[in-house]
Amino acid sequence: MVKRWKEEIDTLLVYAGLFSAILTAFNVQSYILLQPSSPDPTLAVLQQISLQLNSFSVNPPGALVNSTHPVTPFAPIPTAPVEAWAVWLNSLWFSALICSLASASIGILVKQWLHEYEAGISGTSVEIARLRQYRLNHLEKWRVAEIIAILPVLLQVSLALFLAGILVLLWHLHPTVASVASTLISLLLSFVVVTTVMPVFWRDCCYLSPPTY
Repeated sequence: MVKRWKEEIDTLLVYAGLFSAILTAFNVQSYILLQPSSPDPTLAVLQQISLQLNSFSVNPPGALVNSTHPVTPFAPIPTAPVEAWAVWLNSLWFSALICSLASASIGILVKQWLHEYEAGISGTSVEIARLRQYRLNHLEKWRVAEIIAILPVLLQVSLALFLAGILVLLWHLHPTVASVASTLISLLLSFVVVTTVMPVFWRDCCYLSPPTY
């Protein structure tokens, strides 16, 4: 049982590491959308020139030019607000990254627990058997199996959030591409949900995974 758990966690850690790297690459590009755009420097220079020209006056006779008129400052150039789709996009993608990293972090902790479980229980003596049973009872008492079952769920949730962010981005950019992506993502999510739920209703279904145990 412990060997199987370790193998599952190792696989999940590899997936979580690769997926987190992909998410980070997307988030590095998307978080820029949350920063309000700065005013155009060319527009600021033109405003300054206009400000100086407005301060000049011509005093006849002699047509002397001076700048004795009070200078009325221009109102600051307002920055463009952050669009709602950009807020949703970053919320989904950063949530996906957090779930993926949480899965990896919890997986490392569980591997340490399992390592401690196996420490000092080699052999077939009566004392070793009692120690093994004692530790097994506590694994069940503290629901280590349920915690391990949460790891793939976190990764599936992370994937769903990432795909939802992809749809938000594509629907903002191009509806045709977004429609194709929405169809494919819907098929994927439908397959995952159906195969996960089926063992609950059909006991002979072989689509078993940790969330359905």
